[in-house]
Amino acid sequence: MLRAYKYRIYPTNNQLVLIERTFGACRLIYNLALETKISAWEAGRINLSAFDLIKQLPPLKDAYSWMSEVDSQALQSSIKNVEHSFRNFFNGSGFPRFKSKKDRQTFNCPNNTRKINWIKSTITIPKIKDIPIVLDRTFKGEIRSITISKTTTGKYFASVLVQNDNRLPAKPSITKEKAIGIDIGLKTFAVVSNGRSFMSNKYLKKSLNRIKCLQRRIYRKRKGSKNAKKAKHRLSILHEKIKNQRKDYCHKITTSLVRDNQTDTIVVESLAISNMMRNRRLSQSIQDASWGEFYRQMKYKCEWYGKNMIQIGIFEPSSKTCSNCGEIKKQLPLEYREWTCDNCGILHDRDLNAAINIRNIGLEKYSRQGMPGEPVESRRLRRAKKQEL
Repeated sequence: MLRAYKYRIYPTNNQLVLIERTFGACRLIYNLALETKISAWEAGRINLSAFDLIKQLPPLKDAYSWMSEVDSQALQSSIKNVEHSFRNFFNGSGFPRFKSKKDRQTFNCPNNTRKINWIKSTITIPKIKDIPIVLDRTFKGEIRSITISKTTTGKYFASVLVQNDNRLPAKPSITKEKAIGIDIGLKTFAVVSNGRSFMSNKYLKKSLNRIKCLQRRIYRKRKGSKNAKKAKHRLSILHEKIKNQRKDYCHKITTSLVRDNQTDTIVVESLAISNMMRNRRLSQSIQDASWGEFYRQMKYKCEWYGKNMIQIGIFEPSSKTCSNCGEIKKQLPLEYREWTCDNCGILHDRDLNAAINIRNIGLEKYSRQGMPGEPVESRRLRRAKKQEL
């Protein structure tokens, strides 16, 4: 089982020089590889692989001798990241962008010359030895790779990928009694079908006045001056704090839901977050809610703790459907938080009713398609079986 651990590091002045030099070389190689790949495709529709680009590294090192001071595996890893970025692009992500010195900096150390000294609290990577590190957690296993990163606020971290002997727990059978549905919203962050609810902490909205104040200070400074850099640094610290607050809140909610002993199956609704962000009135609130981070954490924690996770479709009428009789209300504006079913006359809370419907739809999907994660028959194959019958 692969698991990552992130630690704060405090490099010395000499180590900082080597780390920054590695950041610059990896950033340059990434940008050159991206430019070469784009140019080759535009010129003759040639798709250069990562191995084709890595073959061009030795002549480049001969031309620029300072590149030999940097770990060669880190440079090759930067080229592989270009191919990974294009793979994500073809899967629906944005087109790969060139890296900037102002953004977050990273480089990866995949080779074997890396280790952690638990007694001295130091970490060693290729070309850089005994970097002071804060080891707040221990682990047992083989280190596969180490990624050194630098935030926009000037903090340095080491992410250690470890291969341990642990195995993912087996998932239990799905039953209605131990299944819950979760409805995600803006007014209330999450409403669970069993009655639990989590309020939305709007960290960005609470800090907007402070952000505007810091932005005005930046505009008043002379561009490129030291005072302007100090003002930008203060703004970056505030944005980093908001990001950490969002992530911490999502961790608390997801861990509380996944560790519940009475829950074996979690059903959530798929959301087209990128499309919803186009709404100018709601985009800021959607960004502050961090739905994508919530789903990301929920997905891997369900794997860690042996829970079933089912995702239903985007266009399922979970809010408009009566969870008691199944009647669908034709019109239900967003401002109506409660509504009465025209068929059975039951008063519904909008979010709680949606959470119950999400659970029911997910269980129905499971009964048709089988256990989540198992191969499901394609539409073409099911259509062919129907024609045979």
